Amino acid sequence: MAEQTTERIRLWGIVQGVGFRPYVAKVAAALGMKGTVSNIGGLVEIYVTDTEQRITAFLNTLIEQKPGPAEIVHVRRDPAPLDVFETFTILQSGEGEREVAMIPADIAVCPDCLREMYTASDRRHRHPFISCMVCGPRYTIVDRFPYDRDNTSMIDFPMCPQCETEYTTLKDRRYHAQTISCHDCGPQMLERLSIDDPTEKMPLERAAALLKEGCVVGFKSMGGYNLLADPLDPEAVRMLREMKGREKKPFAVMFRSVEEIRSYCHVNDVEEKLLTSSARPILLLERKTTDELQAFHPADYTEFEKSRFIGSFLPSMGAQYLLLDNFGGPLIVTSANRSGMPIIKEDREMFRFMEESPDLAAVFYNERKIRVSVDDSVCRVIDGQPQIIRRSKGYAPVPLYVESCEQEILACGGQLKNSFALGKGGFVYPSQYFGDMDSAENRALYEENVERMAVLFRIRPEKVVCDLHPNYYTTGFAEAYAKANSLPLVRIQHHHAHVASVMAENAIEGPVIGVSFDGTGYGTDGAIWGGEFLLCEKGDMRRLSHLRYVDMIGGDSSIDEGWKSAASYIYAAAHGYYDAAAAGDASGQTVQEDITIDIHEMIDYSERIGTLEHRETEILYKAIEAGINTVKSSSMGRLFDAVAALLGICDHNSYEGEGAILLEDAAARALYSPGRAEADDLALEFHMRIAYMIAAKCREIREKTGVSKVALTGGVFQNRILMEESLEQLRADGFETYYNISVSPNDGGIALGQAYAASFLDGEIPS
Repeated sequence: MAEQTTERIRLWGIVQGVGFRPYVAKVAAALGMKGTVSNIGGLVEIYVTDTEQRITAFLNTLIEQKPGPAEIVHVRRDPAPLDVFETFTILQSGEGEREVAMIPADIAVCPDCLREMYTASDRRHRHPFISCMVCGPRYTIVDRFPYDRDNTSMIDFPMCPQCETEYTTLKDRRYHAQTISCHDCGPQMLERLSIDDPTEKMPLERAAALLKEGCVVGFKSMGGYNLLADPLDPEAVRMLREMKGREKKPFAVMFRSVEEIRSYCHVNDVEEKLLTSSARPILLLERKTTDELQAFHPADYTEFEKSRFIGSFLPSMGAQYLLLDNFGGPLIVTSANRSGMPIIKEDREMFRFMEESPDLAAVFYNERKIRVSVDDSVCRVIDGQPQIIRRSKGYAPVPLYVESCEQEILACGGQLKNSFALGKGGFVYPSQYFGDMDSAENRALYEENVERMAVLFRIRPEKVVCDLHPNYYTTGFAEAYAKANSLPLVRIQHHHAHVASVMAENAIEGPVIGVSFDGTGYGTDGAIWGGEFLLCEKGDMRRLSHLRYVDMIGGDSSIDEGWKSAASYIYAAAHGYYDAAAAGDASGQTVQEDITIDIHEMIDYSERIGTLEHRETEILYKAIEAGINTVKSSSMGRLFDAVAALLGICDHNSYEGEGAILLEDAAARALYSPGRAEADDLALEFHMRIAYMIAAKCREIREKTGVSKVALTGGVFQNRILMEESLEQLRADGFETYYNISVSPNDGGIALGQAYAASFLDGEIPS
């Protein structure tokens, strides 16, 4: 008989407030294990006595069959003095180790609650805020750790006797469900109208009726207020765009079911699993053709024709299901704000927004307070894997285990698509998404949340990390924070942080070739980088090669004007220096060579078709020649914008990245559609040239360094065609490939990389 041993098993992650201890006890009973389980601060601690083989099987079962809302981010097994247990027991929670706190992200309403909500005989029939132990709001309502009802905004809703009985009954599925409520004691649907509606309707029925009439309404969700409209009603969409100040960027659409989504989009098994996950992210799905949509349901699909993708998602709460039931079709669901401003979470602020927006017909709300605003997360599937594009509701503030991040660190992130991160005890907590740090409102929200998360997770930073860019708001904030607290400040180059984020979440050991392509990042030489091949290991970075510098007119401001990027490349090609031999790197670092992508066919097409004839390019050429308002740029993102303008696809971005998105759409048409246009063929050729260049350059680097691990990162790699073709080429050459999954490849993920790289480096205290 195999020798018995006692082990202490500790599980870090979202293991509190999700019924994890009862789950452990059930698994132990099923496997005949004996021991104890308890909550110890921010983790679950298990003592179990059995053979090593059976303990391993027990642990594997716990991980593989964990409750849907639970997240296990780290496991540690240690031997303990032999102890003989008679049974398996759930112990009372204790203080124990409190160094690492974990608070669940918001969890979508579960199937059991939905079944009750639609059961006429159930006492929670049609209760808009139905929830249980394994679903409901978490992070957005919590005030402090631990996650208990008294520490959330649910404290404003005393339980009725029936709910209290369920809450205190061990075998009830709402035992210690902190958001427990019912029609008698929970939040109620309320309404405020800006138009006359004499009809007698319940709030959700009225909301649906107004939407059917072509109105725009406000609706309070888990993480903030949304604006809702019918996507198939052009006038409703026009009013919504005017209300938000959002010219062209496509809106996300909420559907009632996966089956309904399939009527509009192509959905594979991985995408279906992501759609129905407890996070309920917005998922970028390839839509069906307009002809296919018209055959399914004749309507005006102008809104859907803005992109080959529809940002599609399912409801997170009962109220949304009931609203869609009443409306009978999909709805645009977008954050309630003016573009570039934070999502609204306060009732009074939403009412003020309604007063300032004549076309907003009504606001439907409840009195449960939202403690922290959180946008919906955005994901896509690339290479058969889910990838987060915007990490927010359903994911924040779930930490990532990063072994090197033992110190308490504040990583401030970048300027665009900002998220910050806090590190402690081997865990990094990425914040929710804040967007661009250009407005005073976003900056105030950012500062408030830095303080809030530090208090919530009991983190007192010992080190601060920021980007190199001297004019980023986050750089100034980091400098001031470090100085005020006498803390060392570490500056991490932007593209190094991108690569380090991949290294951190994939636990890459040893050196890696980092291919970091994006729109803009401040380089060590003062130039604007963005088409970089780096060699990275731990906290070290060496620039090996890059896209050849071009004198880019307008500096960072050309981000929205692809025609200016195009003019910069035309000038460079006409004067030969885009094709000239490498002249070295102004940073003084050793660079093997810089890279050019042949775009002469695109330039010839532009001159033949006249795609830029309506633009004042001659003035720009003179400015470039005189060195007026130009910067040296190796940006791959600006090259994408330039090619989109040259091909007449998009010469002015109405939102960031529009040119690159439409260029990818053109390449997709060339891949999948008959009767291709010349511009589409050239778009596809451009994508292929970059993918082949990546593989060729990585081969050269491997020959000189022996490194065969490659990390692909940066906003440009949100392009599915480029990403998947690059991966195919690299894998065919025997490279190990890595990319971002749990944090975004765009600037929303760099805070993780900053924290990781800085964990190996010393900083200086600002004077």
